[in-house]
Amino acid sequence: MSMIASLVLAVTMTPIGEWRVSVSTDGVTESFSIDPPTRVEVKDERHPRLPPPVSIAGWRKECKFLETKACECTVSHAVVPDSFVVKTEPDGRTLVNGRDYMVDLLWGTIEWKPGSTVSTNVPISVSYVYRKRRIDSIVRDADGRLSLRKGEAHVVTPVQPALAPGETRIGNVFLDAQTDSLRPRNLFPVLEPPPKPVSSATPVAARLLPKTWAKLNQGGSLTVLAWGDSVTSCGFLPNEDKWQEQFIRRLRRRFPKADIRLVSNGWGGRCSNTFLKMPENDPHNFTNKVAGVKADLVISEFVNDCGHGEKIVREDYPHFLQSFREVGSEWIAMTPHYVRLSWMGLKDCHGTDNDPRPFVHALRKFAAENDIALADASRRWGHLWREGIPFSTMYVNDINHPVAAGMTFFADALMEVFGGD
Repeated sequence: MSMIASLVLAVTMTPIGEWRVSVSTDGVTESFSIDPPTRVEVKDERHPRLPPPVSIAGWRKECKFLETKACECTVSHAVVPDSFVVKTEPDGRTLVNGRDYMVDLLWGTIEWKPGSTVSTNVPISVSYVYRKRRIDSIVRDADGRLSLRKGEAHVVTPVQPALAPGETRIGNVFLDAQTDSLRPRNLFPVLEPPPKPVSSATPVAARLLPKTWAKLNQGGSLTVLAWGDSVTSCGFLPNEDKWQEQFIRRLRRRFPKADIRLVSNGWGGRCSNTFLKMPENDPHNFTNKVAGVKADLVISEFVNDCGHGEKIVREDYPHFLQSFREVGSEWIAMTPHYVRLSWMGLKDCHGTDNDPRPFVHALRKFAAENDIALADASRRWGHLWREGIPFSTMYVNDINHPVAAGMTFFADALMEVFGGD
């Protein structure tokens, strides 16, 4: 029998049967029944038309199962296969999958089937079943007794159930929409607590960001430019939850004498080198709107650069460095957060300490070789499985846009550069 074991708290979690988990700790063994993922039945969800097929990313297509929508897109694999019935409105004619329409179960979308006699302008209704995600916790009370705390089901971002005073969370059971029985991939014993923020009397900033460090400590005026992609523009969270807003609030508390001004230039769906290709009058032109800001400190965040691997670091990052140094800007490069499993090349959320993406390895190497301050947020994301948290629950869009807590990991990494909070 496969099992997942804790290295720190001496906890072992083992699936027994389809929906039971055995938990052992400190000589005590208990087993708990786990409820399957919550199933929700949707009847006659109405859509204005059966749209023609288009060659765009699945999550961007027009006709989506509405109940499985996340922020900006849909939740992958949430709809139960063969559970859907599509009818024309108002006559109630039942359409045939593969003849009249096509379903993308990965992203939960429907399109017209080429050759179908059904009009693409006819209104339709869709009935289907989908499954929600959930995190259940194994809890230990002050007397050592174990119990199961069921979490609240959510279509995309389930959270751990709250603890009562005196309780300790020793493990989680994560149920995604595809879970048809418990397997080791569903079990997350708490191996370690969250890492403590690194504090230092001689922080990285004192050595690699001397002008910024001096202004912060001497009460000078400091302009900080947050430069990045959609994670920086961040239209999907309240302004106060953005990573740069969280960081600047903490930096101001840490250095109350300094006058700190924040400027942001984030561009969704783009990479760092896209800014190099824009005309002079464009708001995302690198020369004028990034280097040209002449910020005291530039902080870069580009998860989209991962798609280019080490090539973009080799070919474009030296230009960024030269440009910043020419205008007197100091630079913090941030490693990106983890994204959906398939884009990371991972099978599940266990054993993810080492980021497998070539871009991340290249960025760390480039920063070390060129005395660039590095805020290594990726390492925090890689540690989540040890805390009992599947990182795949940390996106509002089920792809790559972090929840507010995920944005905090960027701020944590940045504050470590300055010696901690």
